[in-house]
Amino acid sequence: MKKEKEFLKKKFIEFQLKIAELTHALHEQENSFQARERELYLNLFEVLDAFENLDETIQGKENELDKSALRLAKNVRAIHRKLIRLLNANHIVQIEFQDNKARMDYCKVVDTQEVHDMENETILSVVKNGYIDKQRDKVLRKAEVITVLNG
Repeated sequence: MKKEKEFLKKKFIEFQLKIAELTHALHEQENSFQARERELYLNLFEVLDAFENLDETIQGKENELDKSALRLAKNVRAIHRKLIRLLNANHIVQIEFQDNKARMDYCKVVDTQEVHDMENETILSVVKNGYIDKQRDKVLRKAEVITVLNG
């Protein structure tokens, strides 16, 4: 009977070690996947930034463009919309500031300006849009903003 108990104890310890090893491997795999996913999203945000800059440039010169350039602009905007739809399908949305106030958990202040008839921390402009994963309630990239700071 003692041999059987010792054998069972040994097997139980082996199983516990194997479970711990597999749990650790699973956590490592999840962390690796999340890091790759985050890197992919950050790269997609850079592509979105490029599309937004391109769209601003096109809007500034739209009345000077010929027919083929206007068609190209329309195609660029369609690709931009498709990329936004792809992100939205994965619950990734652009961060919006309802009260137009900077929140440190959602944005990074890259510059400040004095505007005496406005409150401190009021957002004057968004330099780069921020994005959040709504499903996980996790900020993927903070918005870069210019805010009011009255000295």
